[in-house]
Amino acid sequence: MRISRGIKLAVALGLLASAAACGGGSGSGGGGDQVELTLLSHYSDGPSKEGLDKMIQEWNKENPKIQVKSQVVKFDDLLTTMTVRQTGGRGADIVSAYGLWGGQLLKANVVAKVPDDIAAKIKAEYSPAALGAVTTGDTLLGYPTELNTYVLFYNKKILAAAGISKPPTTWAELADAAKKTVQRDAKGNIQVEGLSLIQDGDNKSVHPFLSLLDSAGGKFLAPDGTAQFDDAAGKAALKFESDLAAAKATNPSISPTKQFRSGGVAMAIQAGWWIGSLKTQMKDHYSTDVGVAAIPGPTPGSKGSLAYGFFMGVNQRSKHAAEAWKFLTWMNEHKTPDGKVTETGKWLADQGLIPPRTADQAEYKKSLSDPNLAPIYDAATYAMAEPNQPGAYEAKTALHNAIMGVLADGKNSDDALAQAAKAVKPQ
Repeated sequence: MRISRGIKLAVALGLLASAAACGGGSGSGGGGDQVELTLLSHYSDGPSKEGLDKMIQEWNKENPKIQVKSQVVKFDDLLTTMTVRQTGGRGADIVSAYGLWGGQLLKANVVAKVPDDIAAKIKAEYSPAALGAVTTGDTLLGYPTELNTYVLFYNKKILAAAGISKPPTTWAELADAAKKTVQRDAKGNIQVEGLSLIQDGDNKSVHPFLSLLDSAGGKFLAPDGTAQFDDAAGKAALKFESDLAAAKATNPSISPTKQFRSGGVAMAIQAGWWIGSLKTQMKDHYSTDVGVAAIPGPTPGSKGSLAYGFFMGVNQRSKHAAEAWKFLTWMNEHKTPDGKVTETGKWLADQGLIPPRTADQAEYKKSLSDPNLAPIYDAATYAMAEPNQPGAYEAKTALHNAIMGVLADGKNSDDALAQAAKAVKPQ
């Protein structure tokens, strides 16, 4: 799903510090022998809500003594709701959360450690990208659910008109394609952007940059939270972006999610969820105009991506943790009627998301109806997982400010990275 966060997230992360010190826990329960579990998520409408509700209803019918009640809020309100309820002793038994929040949620005692037997099965059956996105240090936060990877979207017709017959496979080819496809009016204003290096939401420049960083063999943060993005790989990646900005082939003021669909952007580094939106927006033009490829690296054969994910875990203060894990295990392991994939895998794939379970991924890759999905699935095998230790969000903000200083204000890329690295404070 699209990640859109703002000041509310920063406030909520701050509130988590106080939540860690507060007492109280889940008040869920029921009369007699029946247990009622609450599940808080952002699956508030459309196929995401319908699919989850269907699985909950099936469980409730088969398990009368352990009933699950869904509680939903919009994604932008999820962390705040989770934090406020936890502080007030009303936290849900089961929480669905964005992986980036994992370190803070663990530190604030919102999510419990996964039982060893369940953790062992998850680690054996889920893709490395999915696991990395929902693991803090050596601690697995829960069952991976949504998984998104970054790829290069391109307009086939715009590239063809510029004499480019195939997507770029190196940074040099990517820069050349961006410069050849950019179009400006008589005053020099960009009419068609060559390569977009931003996404929607706050910290909008970081995920595309980290994908390029990964393609060069770099890392964002060390396990202890110290900056690693200011090494030779990071400097090369930001210099690549800086050169494109200087050549006026990229402009961070242009929104790719608004302009790509109408031919205003030739190429963009975006997450796989974008396919669903483009199909809806572009209709028949999607199949004729849109191509997807791996994000190329600096040398032939190198490529990179960033993976971010969501997870479902159990509240550390739940009075019914055993029952909560029992439900989550069932939800993530029980199969569809034909026995080919899990119900959760189907639920996610039906939304255009990558199922995090390796077997589900392999099954869906056999029959992908859209060839543009193949690079997105493939990226799950090599993508850098978004770090989620305490302080990761603040580090992301510092890096974004540095990148935007380069792209929008023309600052020196090496100096900007050095300043951002100094601003990163491990927690």
